[in-house]
Amino acid sequence: MRNAIVLTLPTLLLLWACGQESGEAPADVAGAIGETHEFEWVSEGNEAGHSKMVRTGDGKVTVESFLHWNNREYSVNSELQLNAAGIPVAQKITGISPFGATIDETFTYTDGVASWSTAGDSGSVTTDEPGFYVATEYADLSFGALVQAALRNMDGEIELLPSGTARAEKLTTAEVDTPDGEKTLTLVAVSGLGLTPYYGWFDEKLNLTVLDFSGWMGMLPKGWNPEILEKLSAIQIEQDAAMVGRIAGDLAYVQDGALVFDNVDVVDVENAALLEDRFVMVEGGKITAISETQVDKPGAKHIDATGKSLMPGMWDMHGHFNLSDGVLNIAGGITSVRDIGSVHEQIMELTAKYDAGEVIGPNTYRSGFIDQASPYASGETVESLEEALERVDFYAENGYMQIKLYSSIDPEWVDDIAERTHSHGMRLSGHIPAFMSAEQAVRAGYDEIQHINMVFLNFLAGDREDTRKQLRFTLYGDEAGKLDLGSKEVEDYIALFVKHGTTIDPTAAIFMEQLVHHDGDPNPTFAPVLDHLPINVARGYYKAEMDMGDKVEEWAASAAAQAAMIRKLHDSGVQIVPGSDNVAAFTIHRELELYAEAGISNADVLRIASLDSARVVGVDDRTGSIAVGKDSDLVLVEGNPLEDISAIRRATLVMKGNTAYKPDELYKAVGVKPFLESETL
Repeated sequence: MRNAIVLTLPTLLLLWACGQESGEAPADVAGAIGETHEFEWVSEGNEAGHSKMVRTGDGKVTVESFLHWNNREYSVNSELQLNAAGIPVAQKITGISPFGATIDETFTYTDGVASWSTAGDSGSVTTDEPGFYVATEYADLSFGALVQAALRNMDGEIELLPSGTARAEKLTTAEVDTPDGEKTLTLVAVSGLGLTPYYGWFDEKLNLTVLDFSGWMGMLPKGWNPEILEKLSAIQIEQDAAMVGRIAGDLAYVQDGALVFDNVDVVDVENAALLEDRFVMVEGGKITAISETQVDKPGAKHIDATGKSLMPGMWDMHGHFNLSDGVLNIAGGITSVRDIGSVHEQIMELTAKYDAGEVIGPNTYRSGFIDQASPYASGETVESLEEALERVDFYAENGYMQIKLYSSIDPEWVDDIAERTHSHGMRLSGHIPAFMSAEQAVRAGYDEIQHINMVFLNFLAGDREDTRKQLRFTLYGDEAGKLDLGSKEVEDYIALFVKHGTTIDPTAAIFMEQLVHHDGDPNPTFAPVLDHLPINVARGYYKAEMDMGDKVEEWAASAAAQAAMIRKLHDSGVQIVPGSDNVAAFTIHRELELYAEAGISNADVLRIASLDSARVVGVDDRTGSIAVGKDSDLVLVEGNPLEDISAIRRATLVMKGNTAYKPDELYKAVGVKPFLESETL
């Protein structure tokens, strides 16, 4: 994702989708042997790197990739050896992760034994017929070889290593104008590699030619017009919607009549209480009754909810929309998401499909994104203050509720942008621009700050440092633990937030990953669910992205300071809201657990995740709590989340308005092992 702190390209590749016909053998690829293919990476029209692929007659494929975005630099060098069937028998991958960690991955198949090793995991298996090894570094571009090998089979299926099966399907074709004339590209989807299918565009010889990531970043041959990506992205999103719809099938249960939850414990987030043994009726997308006695309604469906708790649907206040995220969000009880800055055309299309029920997904709210053109810029960029103000007007005209500024914005622009934003009744938030302090940004009109490191950088960097650079992460790890949170300076700073009503969107989970995750250990965000994820997804969560150098103890101290700051902000009356900025649903669950672990009461955490978030967005009059007349955005969970916050992971039914969903069915649809059995409808 464009603005994610720890969401690297490999993680991003876990989040795409598509699908349709298969079973065709690939075109003759002999013509590709000995050829060199050079690619350019583009991020929203800006140059973002390059890849070079060389195929030789002995089945060897070498790839050199270098990508840079949002001050991340990701380099991958791969040597892949294929056998006569196009299956890997050896691979060596080296490089540097976007946050400086060393990449060192190997795979071999010798004498019937397949062995692999990465910075985070290793293993081996004895097999007469090796599967296609799935590398954890996807910028090695072995995706192309996998598609070629899979489409050699009539059913398009291929066995994988370490485990699993993938299936390649041809979806549609498109004509594009290139420097060498018009070419026909075929969109291919591959299911079974991650939580949702991956896709790529292939030429007539079935060479990987174009990759598109929801319009945010893409790869195309060197010299091709980047506008080709826009055309292909529009086609891909339509195919994406069709595939996601096909994956989920008929898993949305529209309730035409009344539905009653019998003997359910109701989480009252307004009064921090558990109302035991209630009878809650929903009808027409609204909560119509909350009673201490049985509710009789002719024709109503009844769910025996004994031992379970009914809580308001949760919010993700820092999402970056992808159609396939909708299934995970709903399965995890996330019924509302605020997108905090995606490509306009993409976000409008995705929102329309969610809202129309064409694709399973949450209620959606949008924040417009603006950054100033610079070598460190990200996303939607502008060249002048006048252009920035025009973008604010554009977002207002298109129904956005907020503006998010990014790190390259000229600090002198903030006052004027804030004034224009507020004149439209919108909120202003974002990263703190480089050479500006958080205190200055709040005084200039910031209503909200994204990311907890920006709160600390007020003291660690102030308006002295160029926080567009990675020091906004490394300085945070090195120094945050040394800040005296009880000092008058910090107290006055927090009092400023209270005075101005400033909201903080900590995205604590992604920073905790940076601060405490080490190679070989499970990523702390996903540790509770790793056994439920496909192995080819889970193994990537055992290697760290950050290079802590020799400051492991300092970074651990900064993790403790992060928790203490979040608790202090909350106790002081500063509004915090939960955001993922990472994989849907699972990250929010961990975010909320971190708030509880920091010392915030479960009751307050649940209110933060529901009513408080709805209030910040301005829809608390109709959602965010369980009350008669409010929308029936609800989650039924096993256990009592007021006592055990991890109960939020154990949903047995989710409702968004008048539609009910079974989490076990949704999880199965995206390859996740269900956590428990859902309710019968």
